[in-house]
Amino acid sequence: MQPGADKAVGEKLSLEKSASEKPASEKPVAETPATAKAQADGSSAQDAASAERTPMAAHRRRVAGSADGRRAATREGRAAPERLHIRPRLADTPTPMASPAAASDARFPEWAAAATRLTDRYLDNVSASGDAMVVNAPRFYAERVRFHGRTLSLAALIAEKRRFVRRWPERHYEAQGGATRTACNAASATCIVHTTFNFRADNPGRGVRSQGVSELTLTISFAGERPLIVAESSRVLRRYGAGPQSAIANAQRGA
Repeated sequence: MQPGADKAVGEKLSLEKSASEKPASEKPVAETPATAKAQADGSSAQDAASAERTPMAAHRRRVAGSADGRRAATREGRAAPERLHIRPRLADTPTPMASPAAASDARFPEWAAAATRLTDRYLDNVSASGDAMVVNAPRFYAERVRFHGRTLSLAALIAEKRRFVRRWPERHYEAQGGATRTACNAASATCIVHTTFNFRADNPGRGVRSQGVSELTLTISFAGERPLIVAESSRVLRRYGAGPQSAIANAQRGA
């Protein structure tokens, strides 16, 4: 063997021995999972930071913000009807009663019919013979009456009726068919009746007669237990035949 070759072989063996005798602490450290994760997070953060600086990233942020806002509004919209359905319970209230005016309006047909009947009976009473007209007067009138423009007590009105009977002891009053009109008022609880009637009044002792057509207006109150006349007036529309007096025109205080 050549000396140079032996020398090279010896150096090689020396190097291998030195390498095999190196301490274990100088061995390379293997990567652990925690180390790998930290390196990956660092790399991702760097990538995200780089991506955040691009225009596309800004656009994505705006789109994501709008989507989040719509989802929040949708949740609030779904919750709103639920809140609306929760109402406090109201206390039971009694059924309102009909007002007096409404109740009176409902009675108008009844009042009108009663007022018309009273007017017919009044004309029949005026036609009664003798003092029957005076005796029955309190059945028709209230305690105070507006009589041909004057306000009279019932006693004063009866005195007027008595004078009228003496002037015209024979009388015949009859309503014309279909000539009666009635209007009622709830506030005053009254009905006003307008009727046209034929009349004839005689005084045999004086030999005079008055006849014609007149219009009678009565105001009838329903405020009490029964309907009563509270106002009366009349006027002559036509006269027939000759006579020095008219039963209505000259007896405004008694007819």
